[in-house]
Amino acid sequence: VSRWFVNVSITKKLYFVMGTMALLIALELLTLWFSLTTLSSVRAFVAGEGLWSKAQKDATYHLQKYATTYNEKDFARYKEFLKVPLGDHKALSELIKEKPDMVKARQGFIEGRNHPSDVKGMIKLFRKFHNIYYINKAIGIWQEGDSTIFQLIPIGNELYTEIHSGTPSKEKIKQIISKIDPINDRLTTL
Repeated sequence: VSRWFVNVSITKKLYFVMGTMALLIALELLTLWFSLTTLSSVRAFVAGEGLWSKAQKDATYHLQKYATTYNEKDFARYKEFLKVPLGDHKALSELIKEKPDMVKARQGFIEGRNHPSDVKGMIKLFRKFHNIYYINKAIGIWQEGDSTIFQLIPIGNELYTEIHSGTPSKEKIKQIISKIDPINDRLTTL
């Protein structure tokens, strides 16, 4: 083999070296592209978690405020802020399926106020890497957060019913509101 290489013309050796370098550069660019798109998707999930957490806190705040003001705008804001975790839940529910409906998953992420240009990458990241330990752990926490935040819905409905009963009981409202703080504390931990 070494004798063959000695007899190869300099032009062919140069083409071989340049071709090898071009191939390595192409592989490095492909690796860089993969890394950047993956990190961008991770960034989008971190931002999405921030949106989820803020919306949960705002929903809780407006629900508690509604209990004292009886202002329908506060209840409407509670329901509006609750749409963020509910949208993300819709996306999660689809993505954990064996054959998810990507349109529903995309719609869920957008309802969760994630930027539309980030959604495709978020879906790819979830689908490709959901079995990796720390991503799987985060998904488990997300699922636990979803089941915990759903506990706010019947409390909100119960509060709304009591306030609209014609003769709302301050004691009953206080009892209903006392259920919110443990849920809020649990969600903060998650």
